[in-house]
Amino acid sequence: MFSALEPPSPPYSVEDKVVLITGALAAVGRKLAEALIEKGARVVLVDGSNDGSGEALSDKLNTKAEREASIYIQTDLQQLRDIQVMVDAAVLTFGRLDVLVNSAERYTDRMADEEDAERISECVDVNLRAPILATWVFARYLREAGIDGVVVNVTAMAGLLPGRGREVYGAAKAGLIHFTEATKALAPRIRVCALAPYYTEHPPGELENERLLPGHRLSAGLLSMSSYQVVVSVLRCIEDPGMAGRTLLVNGSSSYSHNVATLLSHIQMVFIVMWGLLVLFVRRVLFGKQHDAIH
Repeated sequence: MFSALEPPSPPYSVEDKVVLITGALAAVGRKLAEALIEKGARVVLVDGSNDGSGEALSDKLNTKAEREASIYIQTDLQQLRDIQVMVDAAVLTFGRLDVLVNSAERYTDRMADEEDAERISECVDVNLRAPILATWVFARYLREAGIDGVVVNVTAMAGLLPGRGREVYGAAKAGLIHFTEATKALAPRIRVCALAPYYTEHPPGELENERLLPGHRLSAGLLSMSSYQVVVSVLRCIEDPGMAGRTLLVNGSSSYSHNVATLLSHIQMVFIVMWGLLVLFVRRVLFGKQHDAIH
């Protein structure tokens, strides 16, 4: 029997499941928590803040859901003990843990030889070491509990497209993508997959960063996506049983499987950037002529 004729596996349902989200106080984490609770899941919010904002978010989500749908756990993702505690606390509170979403990140925007050593260590720890350790702790729990689980690693396109000013950040994300694809053999007991969006809701002024090449600033503006689009893609990664070991590339409103269509996504980005450069060139020529005519 050809595999193409076999019925597709039913989508993974998050209803009555427990999902742990790192970086939960960021825009993507907040919207993802809301979406998961609407689908019937219970959510463990993990972040490093101790100013009460995490507890406030949890209270807000619980009030809206009219049930104990979430808890907040302050966690230092650079500490293995904290990572173990967050998993243990999730299980102690809700009785189980089914899905881990590694979405916390630290961004570095300086050249490798200019970056502060402490920021380099933090970037590597949060973007690469923490997701690996969290997956390790989670996998051990799943084995002991005798249940299956899902891990979604939120990486970035910088892990596939090296760029000036993001060498450390890109290298950490590249390592996480490699880790994701190397864990395919763990399925179906634990299905690890990843998401690699391009620029997501950049802070004001970020695209004017002088360390970004003109092409990077242009493509960032053209391909920037909302946190809602990222949330939709994370949900797809969770629910699609065929995503084991795969990385989903997201450019604007388009998505590709890294295993098959990375080239297509690169072609799309090159085309958009070249088109943008052509438009800028034409505008400069036209406005240049008008400027010369005035003078």
